[in-house]
Amino acid sequence: MSSRVRSVSTTASLHAATCLLAEHGISCLVVVDGDRPVGILSERDLVREVARFPTAWTDRPVSEVMTHPLHVAEEDTTVAEAISELRRHRIRRLPVVGSDGRLAGIVTQTDLLRAAHRRLQDYATNLERIVGERTSELRDMERRRDDLVDLTVHDIKNSLCVVDSAIQMMDEDEPGLAAMLPLLRRATHRIANLVATLLDVNRLENGSMPLRLKSVPWSVVCDSIVEETGLIARAKSVTVERAGESIVLVRCDPQLIERVLLNLLDNAIGVAPEGSKVDIHAQCQPDGSFMVRVGNRGRVIAPDLLPTLFRKYNQGREPAPVKRFGGWGLGLTFCRLAIERHGGTIRAISPYVNGEGAALEFTLPPDPK
Repeated sequence: MSSRVRSVSTTASLHAATCLLAEHGISCLVVVDGDRPVGILSERDLVREVARFPTAWTDRPVSEVMTHPLHVAEEDTTVAEAISELRRHRIRRLPVVGSDGRLAGIVTQTDLLRAAHRRLQDYATNLERIVGERTSELRDMERRRDDLVDLTVHDIKNSLCVVDSAIQMMDEDEPGLAAMLPLLRRATHRIANLVATLLDVNRLENGSMPLRLKSVPWSVVCDSIVEETGLIARAKSVTVERAGESIVLVRCDPQLIERVLLNLLDNAIGVAPEGSKVDIHAQCQPDGSFMVRVGNRGRVIAPDLLPTLFRKYNQGREPAPVKRFGGWGLGLTFCRLAIERHGGTIRAISPYVNGEGAALEFTLPPDPK
């Protein structure tokens, strides 16, 4: 909108109006009745009138020559709406009025074309930036996906080597069969867990995994997982400590939440220093939701990694790839998708306590849908 607009009274003469146009170097005047705009007097209107009355045009009142009825725009009218008004009424100028109905300015075809051009330039610049960022993200995701494939194949190959070696030893030493069984169980469990998580991440992403909701005591979900991970923790002299709620009923899919807790504990124990402890704290929130926090005293997670920790194919540690399943990002992606499938949220907190460590915290709503 241009505020460089001049007005003339309906009772003014065409001679006075012409003088105003010449004095200010403008192409039109807004005709007002009192303080309300009622019409437009343009150079074209004047030329047409001079052609009709070559000798008697100067004393004619503006009201007899002006273009009316007047079409106006309000100050909050968008560029697109103003262009639409010009096209619909086949006019070139649109006076702008304030909330009180008084003249505030004027927009012309040229003003609107310039504004539209600027917006198109801004849009093109933003689009180029967004496409560039998205392309970079896709390339980065492709690279991380390739890393995941390499790590997955490597891990399955290692587990199969363990199975193959165990079978060979059993052939050579049948009395040692009992000693080989735990190795075989761990190797096959690792492969099964990896394949299941790969499949479940895809099912959670496309929404094909149904929730089997039940109301279960938190201790039923938590106890078995603490016992399962306790062996790994004791091997590192790491203590797993529980705090907070225990017998409270939680509405959830128990199997999914057990696997979430298993991933979080496995990850926390894996990065916890020897002789330290891992916390599991459960608490009912004032809004009825249920919060679980798993924390360790390991290294602090860099602030720039916190927002990306739960992304697919994100390792979350630098510089070398981690050979633990929980460190590839896929396990944490499963956790995020499973919690979001319940309608909850999950986040990373670091530092955790005394300027060290990290915690992964999820919240479940009181009634998942």
